[in-house]
Amino acid sequence: MADETSTPLSIVYLDVDDEITSAAARIRAASANRVALVLPYGSRLATSRINFRLLAREATERGKAIEIICADASARALAQAAGLPVHPSVAAFEGRVPAIGAGADISDAAAPPTPELDDAEDTQTRVLALPRRSSPRVPIVGPPRPPMRPRAALALAVSVLALVLIGGYVAVEVLPSATIVLYPRSEAIGPLQLTVEARTDVTAADPAGLVIPALRVPFSLQATSTFTATGTKNVQTKATGNVTFSNFDTGGAVEIAAGSIVKTPSGVEFSTLATVTLPNAAIQFPFTIVPSTSTVGIEAVVAGPGGNVNNNTITVIPKGKNKRLLQVTNEQATTGGEQRQAVEVSAQDVTAAKVAIEAALATQLDGQLAAGTGIPAGVTMFPETATVGEVQYAVDPATLVGTEATQFDLTATSQGSALGVDPTPIGAIAESRLEAKVKPGWTLVKAATTPKIGTPTAIGDVVTYPVTISGEQVRDVDKAALAASIRGLALAEARSRLDDYGDVEITLSPAWVTTVPTNPDRITFSIGDPRPSATP
Repeated sequence: MADETSTPLSIVYLDVDDEITSAAARIRAASANRVALVLPYGSRLATSRINFRLLAREATERGKAIEIICADASARALAQAAGLPVHPSVAAFEGRVPAIGAGADISDAAAPPTPELDDAEDTQTRVLALPRRSSPRVPIVGPPRPPMRPRAALALAVSVLALVLIGGYVAVEVLPSATIVLYPRSEAIGPLQLTVEARTDVTAADPAGLVIPALRVPFSLQATSTFTATGTKNVQTKATGNVTFSNFDTGGAVEIAAGSIVKTPSGVEFSTLATVTLPNAAIQFPFTIVPSTSTVGIEAVVAGPGGNVNNNTITVIPKGKNKRLLQVTNEQATTGGEQRQAVEVSAQDVTAAKVAIEAALATQLDGQLAAGTGIPAGVTMFPETATVGEVQYAVDPATLVGTEATQFDLTATSQGSALGVDPTPIGAIAESRLEAKVKPGWTLVKAATTPKIGTPTAIGDVVTYPVTISGEQVRDVDKAALAASIRGLALAEARSRLDDYGDVEITLSPAWVTTVPTNPDRITFSIGDPRPSATP
């Protein structure tokens, strides 16, 4: 091993704002294997023991040894706690003065001239080959003091060391604080185009199939109306009356069968309406014949006014009867025979009436839809799908055909229906589809989700809804885990660690602190409102 008194060394002077990365780079750039780092008061490196450990590890990996020169006692305590040799001044490092102690006064007046800078090195780095501890010591200036006992000296040294360590702990662990505000990153998501169907064969919303239920809403219908008959017919009525038969046959009875024809001498025929039997005639003294008689109803054979004849004009007996023994006559004139034109209900009248009744039922259905009668809450109706079911008539319209009347009535009932849809599930279905597009580690901001439902189209029992949905996704943030992950990190490294989660504001206090405290109680971590990403 080379003699320590002739080992080349590099003295590197650091600025107050130098970070650990620049200090590590300076160590790597130093040509000597023994490097002394000179730290000014308020150096950012001197705020954490971890920084000194990192520098020591960097030097070890490069095969170098580093020592710390710093007038700040708390900084020296941190470096010493990290296992590094420390010196209060460059003079003490070079062996020109002893380490600073109580009552000591360091003077650079006796210091040897500073060696010239090597042009090949950094302007703040000196490469020396000095004999260690070979320079003369500068005497301590001050009044003499009595010799100190060994135990007292040891106690004083321990007290000083304790004060240094406590002061370092207070400076590093208690006084520094960090206020961190993270504004989670957010991104727009969508728009997503969807088509949702409402069908009557579905009973529950199906997000996977983009289907929601539709229903047929029933309506009770009834209509009554009076219609005018327009048909005509010829009406012919047969004349009616009565005739009386007289039987003059003393030897036997005479039977006149129903339907027997009697007539006037002019030939107007009438038919008997019942069968009659006339007993034989009686003989009264002195040789008078008293006939038996019987009266029966008659009807003209030919309809019309020709059957209206005067009394005692129907005198011709039925054919085949004995004209000498049987007589007939009408004691009253026959009446009722007529021929006229009458109004009747035609088949066309009934057909037109049925069409009008069904139209009235449809109009009634439209009125109930417009009034919202019987429509469930939240259901949107589609009047274009309204239908009238089978019509039930109080009287069969077919039986009215041919009825002699100037007017007739029709009463009908039916069950109408129309397609209705509750569109409420559409928003949830669209939102679930949008949520499936959210990236891992992000969450959909449901308050910012805006589904837009276009104009639906109804065909048969299916209603189609065009839907457009867009929203916002925000980066998931575990505040406790993130706060723990940046404890003890340098400011730049802490920012880098949090940058993926959003915009971050880190304020360290006091101003010379460059490292996030390791004490969680000295870190205030809060979450602000999400901010849009610069590049979604």
